[in-house]
Amino acid sequence: MCRPTPPLPDLPDAWQWEARDGLVFLRATPLAALGIPHVFTTRRGGTSAPPFESLNLGRGVGDALEAVATNRARALGAMGRSVADHVEAAQVHGRVVALVTEAHRGQIVADADGLISTDPAVVAAIHCADCVPILLADARRRVVAGVHTGWRGTAAGMAAAAVAAMVANCGTDPRDLVAAIGPSIGPCCYEVDAPVVDRLGDWPWHRAVLTPSGRPGHWMLDLWEANHRQLVDAGVPGPSIATVGLCTAHHPALFFSHRRDRSTGRMAAMITTAPAPRVAQGS
Repeated sequence: MCRPTPPLPDLPDAWQWEARDGLVFLRATPLAALGIPHVFTTRRGGTSAPPFESLNLGRGVGDALEAVATNRARALGAMGRSVADHVEAAQVHGRVVALVTEAHRGQIVADADGLISTDPAVVAAIHCADCVPILLADARRRVVAGVHTGWRGTAAGMAAAAVAAMVANCGTDPRDLVAAIGPSIGPCCYEVDAPVVDRLGDWPWHRAVLTPSGRPGHWMLDLWEANHRQLVDAGVPGPSIATVGLCTAHHPALFFSHRRDRSTGRMAAMITTAPAPRVAQGS
């Protein structure tokens, strides 16, 4: 007997659902308004079997590589791109940011949790199943970034490191940045213990992102607010940061969640910079 598909949850004004060829994904309207091609995937529309059903994009989780390859082709197709353009970060829960170009296409960038690019030949990809995916864009200089950050990356300042890398490598003014914080485990479901709280203690706002869970020595951590504050500290205007506010653990029909399911797949946040506008002859 087929189970009915749950309705899609409502979104903040800065976000929209899109469906194409059986895929369901998210776009951030501030990025779309700048002409920045990007996508946040869900688990719908792929070919993987349980427990990775169906649009698993992670290759290191135990899923069949053939299914992952097909899924990646579908997801990149939603951006009008191919798997040959895909560049991914190794994601080691650190704060290393790599500048990637056409020479990195098809590669996994070792040691990196963030990727920045000015090259429209590159699609920068971040894979998550509870960690926070963040996409950044400076349309003036046509530079973009993809960031992967869980509690370790947040404590280490991963989002701030990505902004700093865009400034150092590409001349970005943080005031020009637009940021989109995608689906991840939310403060409703993310309980952490004292060692995690201690690691966050260097941030002056850390108590504002923690709420007692009701269990002694445990707190609920708001990674969305933590990364919002970190981006603001790095110079990104608060109104330019769009947070979707969807918890991966709370929506099993839409998102993979490692904390909820342990053996599971990965979603992706992917972004590329728009080509430079053509200048008409004689102008």
